[in-house]
Amino acid sequence: HLSDLQFNLEKLVQKGMTKLVENLFGIHMVEVEMSPYERWDIEHAGTDDESNHGGKNGDGVRKFEFHHDEEGPLGTMYLDLHPRRGKYVHAAHFTIRCGCKPRPQFSSENKKKQHQLPIVALVCNLASRSDDINTGGAILSHGEVETLLHEFGHALHSLLSRTSFQHLSGTRAPIDFVETPSHFMEHFAWEPQFLRLIAPSSMLLDEGILSTLVSTRYAFRGIDVRTQILYALFDQALFGTFYPHGQQQQQQNPSLYHSTQFFALLRSEEHRVG
Repeated sequence: HLSDLQFNLEKLVQKGMTKLVENLFGIHMVEVEMSPYERWDIEHAGTDDESNHGGKNGDGVRKFEFHHDEEGPLGTMYLDLHPRRGKYVHAAHFTIRCGCKPRPQFSSENKKKQHQLPIVALVCNLASRSDDINTGGAILSHGEVETLLHEFGHALHSLLSRTSFQHLSGTRAPIDFVETPSHFMEHFAWEPQFLRLIAPSSMLLDEGILSTLVSTRYAFRGIDVRTQILYALFDQALFGTFYPHGQQQQQQNPSLYHSTQFFALLRSEEHRVG
């Protein structure tokens, strides 16, 4: 059954994400040690207790450096993947420091062309279920694999941006492009070859179950597209008219915001989905 599909988190990080950036972009993603003073998952300040904050291959925050043979260092990514008390409860990518071209007055003469290297954090709340005895680590559902790859796409967007100003870097790009890198990386969660790579060694994924899984990707796709068309039509009704510079914009009809037809369509879509 599809609900029984499981995937290995450590394989996803080391054989999935690491190999993806290497094969696609020629980027090396290398895990490095963290100082206790740069961690935010330590409950008691000043402790070195490994069980308190996980560590390499554990449930704690992990640190990865990204490097390209020609471009040099690209930045740092922290992975904070498991739930704990008081933690943000959703999945997200957070920019700690944006990448940008530094101002000359803050750069040495021989480093004027070097970009400020970005630092990002990829935060999820993946289940900490134990995996098969051969590989160790946590096991994930297929939905969790897709979520992690989605946020990984956002994080890569921030790491690989090269802009003059930090407020145009990464996910600060035009809003209609922001989700493109994340959806690109999501694609691999539906690739049978990739899924076999990150499956626990105790689980054999035959062609039949993978084909069934992939076929569910576009289930109810028509409803999703129709809903997006509805949103686009409403947006154009509100903001689609172009007014040349100097020409006063006519006041929008307030009734448009409370269009009975609009909300009737929304409710009909919700009813269809339900």
